[in-house]
Amino acid sequence: MLLPALSISPPRLGKIGAMDTKTFFIPTRVAYGAGSFAQLGGLCAPLGTRPFIVTGRRSARESGLLDRVLAVFPEAVVFDEVEENPGVAVCARGGERCRAAACDFVLALGGGSPMDAAKAVAVLARQDAPGSALFSAPAGEGDVLPLAAVATTSGTGSEVTPYSVLLDPDTGMKRTLRGPGLFPRVAVVDPELTMSMPAAVTAATGLDALSQAMEGMVSRTATPVGDALALEACTLARRWLPVAVHEPANLEARSGMSLAALLSGMVIAHSGTTVVHGMGYYYTLEFGLAHGLANALLFPPVFAFNAFAVPERVGRIAVALGFCAVPPPAPEALARLVYDGLIGTLREAGVAPDAASHGVSEADAIRFAKDIAKDPYRFRNQPGTLDGETLCALFLSSVRGEFPCL
Repeated sequence: MLLPALSISPPRLGKIGAMDTKTFFIPTRVAYGAGSFAQLGGLCAPLGTRPFIVTGRRSARESGLLDRVLAVFPEAVVFDEVEENPGVAVCARGGERCRAAACDFVLALGGGSPMDAAKAVAVLARQDAPGSALFSAPAGEGDVLPLAAVATTSGTGSEVTPYSVLLDPDTGMKRTLRGPGLFPRVAVVDPELTMSMPAAVTAATGLDALSQAMEGMVSRTATPVGDALALEACTLARRWLPVAVHEPANLEARSGMSLAALLSGMVIAHSGTTVVHGMGYYYTLEFGLAHGLANALLFPPVFAFNAFAVPERVGRIAVALGFCAVPPPAPEALARLVYDGLIGTLREAGVAPDAASHGVSEADAIRFAKDIAKDPYRFRNQPGTLDGETLCALFLSSVRGEFPCL
């Protein structure tokens, strides 16, 4: 199925009846569905014949997928040095090699990490901007070698976003490179390519897709089109994630999760993410937890908080997730309903819902809360008012696996 480029600007009714203009723009041509990998060559033909393939160190090669891509593009150059949570240094090496090889375009092959790296490589293939300078200005189309993406996980939706999240060597933290030039021109989302994911990876990436959809729905910059996509992504993830984890060969479940991830990427391309992602980076950087798992350990308490901040939106999420047919009118009851439902979702995906089981201590939680409270920019899209005390309560709730004391 081909999804055409979409650009619409619908009005939105604000709280007091004012019309608030929103913009929704997806320039990526998407081939979605089982067997859609076969369309890769034709879709990329306008981009050239000599791609610079950016991928991880093992999985694409071991699964045979890299060989399938090389059969389509025999002139391709392979860069397979991308690690989990890539930093600027590996992207700089890739950019230098891409320039030297005079490749036509960059092709990301893998999950979120290869896609993040590929986007930075595409920038650095056009300009030499090492270190933090890479993040200094938005990347326009003229600043980036054309991009294509082949998704092998069902999580980040990075194949349809204008973001690249990398480790900044100057701060030791994750930072986001962004700009319209980072939208891939072409994306292939073939659920057959996700069949080899282990259960833990299936769970972590699927929970990332769910988190993105929910965060996009409550973001201060949510859009009406994004809301519709977010709710559908929530419904798909809630239905198919447990099946994909426990029945890895179930193509219907893999298809449902691939679509959920794709939709969640379209959502956050416009709404961004909220404090869940900002908090989750601590778990990933300090404890090595997979990005989606880190988010999942935080979204039960954060969405209990959101039930007080934006109850109408959280109520719609609760219905989409099947937690209720009609959300309870009292925020307190809604908060408990959503918290318990999300804890159950984690358990169904085989994930222990308390961060303590994953190595995080209460002392760590307090330290993380104090640190993130110093940087409100990292939760600029988050609804409600967050102070140091509330952030601490949310982190402690995550560690303990208990309803937050709000």
